[in-house]
Amino acid sequence: MEKPEKKAIHVKFTPNDHKILTTIGGGNMSEGFRIAIVWAAHFHNLGLTPDMDLNNIGLVTVSNTDNYPHD
Repeated sequence: MEKPEKKAIHVKFTPNDHKILTTIGGGNMSEGFRIAIVWAAHFHNLGLTPDMDLNNIGLVTVSNTDNYPHD
């Protein structure tokens, strides 16, 4: 199987962007960038588009404890 071609890109991040990516990457900015891309793809696949007002977008989380009977 042929490997896809990888091209290097040069991106300038603000100090705040750098801090965010390093934080979500567990200290590794490259990993944070990869995680950000994965989440962006996830929300895009759910129908979120850049023109949507994020102030009107709600998120629902489900805990794995929601599957257990409660007392």
